[in-house]
Amino acid sequence: MTILKRRKKRNFLRKLKETLWPTMGWGRTFHYYRHRLFRTGDSTYRITAGLALGAAISFTPLLGTHIIQIIFLAIVLRASFLAAFIGTALGNPWTFPFIFWLSYKVGIIIMGVFGWSDFAALPDFMTQDYFAENTGDFMSYLLAHPLKLLTPMVLGGYICGILFWPLAYGILYYPVKVAQKTYQSEKLQRLLHRKKT
Repeated sequence: MTILKRRKKRNFLRKLKETLWPTMGWGRTFHYYRHRLFRTGDSTYRITAGLALGAAISFTPLLGTHIIQIIFLAIVLRASFLAAFIGTALGNPWTFPFIFWLSYKVGIIIMGVFGWSDFAALPDFMTQDYFAENTGDFMSYLLAHPLKLLTPMVLGGYICGILFWPLAYGILYYPVKVAQKTYQSEKLQRLLHRKKT
């Protein structure tokens, strides 16, 4: 029996609550992951590429495969796996509706360009109003014809991810570089303070 092991295991709802609203607070959570990320000594490229990769993978609807995809693509891009894992926080219960809607719409457009829209298009009566009034029937239809929704979402998700990666990389590079320098400076100051005491 290990000392640091939890006495009571967290159930799914507790884990979900911790993800949405950590008990240690957002400030401490941020500092914890900041420390984990920058103490590795990875280059600015590796960290930024990882964060952008995790955010890009969030556009794909294959939720159970995000970690597997990150492992493979982090090796290919020489990105930080930890940063990529943190980057997947872009995909969360608050952002998934928008992300999946965008992925679906982009997928439908691309499939229309190649003449595959009939394969993926939902029947005309399947509108937002129909979904609101007959949610059970709507879900039953999708379960009976999963490819009608999943195919455009997967196609659109990967296209959005590929387009989003360089954008996220460009936006994050300078802030990551500044954060690295700040972290290293704070670390040096702590070491100097310990030597003096």
